[in-house]
Amino acid sequence: MKIGFVTCVHPFYDLPPVAAERQHAIEELRGIGCEVIAAETPRTVSDAIEIAARLRAGAVDAVVLFFCTWVREEITLTLAGELRDVPMVLWALPYLEKDIPMPSPVTGLVASGSNIRLSGKRFVYLVGHVTPRQARLVAGAARAGKVAGSLRRARFGMMGSPCPGMLDVSADEGAIEKTLGAAAVPIDLEALLEAARSASPVEAAAAAERLLSQTGGARDIGRQALAENLRLYVGIRELVGKNKLDAYSVRCWPEMRDQLKITPCAAHALMSEEGVPNSCEIDFPALITTYILNRMAGTPAFNFDITAYLESEGAIQFAHCGAAAPSLAGDPKRALVRVHMRTATGATVEFPFPEGTATLAKLLRPRDGKLRLFVARGQVIPSGDGVRGSVATVRPEPSAAAFLDTMMREAVEHHIALVYGDWTVELAHFCEFTGVEYFS
Repeated sequence: MKIGFVTCVHPFYDLPPVAAERQHAIEELRGIGCEVIAAETPRTVSDAIEIAARLRAGAVDAVVLFFCTWVREEITLTLAGELRDVPMVLWALPYLEKDIPMPSPVTGLVASGSNIRLSGKRFVYLVGHVTPRQARLVAGAARAGKVAGSLRRARFGMMGSPCPGMLDVSADEGAIEKTLGAAAVPIDLEALLEAARSASPVEAAAAAERLLSQTGGARDIGRQALAENLRLYVGIRELVGKNKLDAYSVRCWPEMRDQLKITPCAAHALMSEEGVPNSCEIDFPALITTYILNRMAGTPAFNFDITAYLESEGAIQFAHCGAAAPSLAGDPKRALVRVHMRTATGATVEFPFPEGTATLAKLLRPRDGKLRLFVARGQVIPSGDGVRGSVATVRPEPSAAAFLDTMMREAVEHHIALVYGDWTVELAHFCEFTGVEYFS
């Protein structure tokens, strides 16, 4: 992650502690792996304009304004205006010298924050001394800004129309694009089927061998049948490249699964492993959620149905047919390539998700033009032997009952995305950057 770093002070002051704090903050951010472009401290509006131009030219993912004293507000406001479409994190020291209250960095933060907010630019702010923990918090906020910024340029391929009867996946794509910038790219299902039909059998066979090598092998499907199914993988990859897609979703039934006796599940698993988020059943908000979690964590995310309420275990079972990236199995050899659990057709990648902390999320369909993001933290627990599909059994916080009750009361749709790790703070920051309402 590339961070632009600008120290904010009032031009009247040239205090020795400022230089030390500035250098310490830069070193801490670099120490946790951030690339930091450290600008000179602006002391005039002209300086601010020049610094903003250099940071733009450096293609930074986010800019940190580091408040060490009171400021000249027109300087910070100019920086915000010149960097309007660049995510901005305001980091203030709690104080520069406690026994000498003036000039206060918090005064600079509050004064600048009010002006920047009234200018229409959104930001995230943090207050804290320079420590490794604080550097991680600042980097997390910058990461959330980077994800929000990437959505403004993202293209989401919608291959086909929503599956029959699934009203809760239909969404106002225009309202989503207005808030997030995310663009839905319609692609006819027949275009995908034609791309699969014309796919190179050599490429499909190579993909089959690659998938088998990344998993524990096949259980009830032969190599030739798997390769035939992975013509869809070759076709999807072609359409993703041709249309410059960042993620995609496919209408997988009834035409494919029930009529053509093929499934895109194994193709989805391979594409996810290659860093292209995807989802089932043409659910635009769910696809965006999966994309957000993937980009936030830097690892594959997966989109589930809710399939069981396990009251005695205090858990909820999340599952889908079998389309998750093999790496999500913990040990990829635990993943098996199989036919669909109900129709005995197609090709799926099946495994129970391993134990660990996870984040669950769902971007809701726009309501009155507004977007909301449902977020929960939970612990994945063992799902038991013999479970079919991609399955995660999760104890959500504060409880399974409260999680389900929130979904029902707040009209959360049935597809929920999961990624390993606790990303709840970063997702709250993401909402601050985008204007999406966060709730849990």
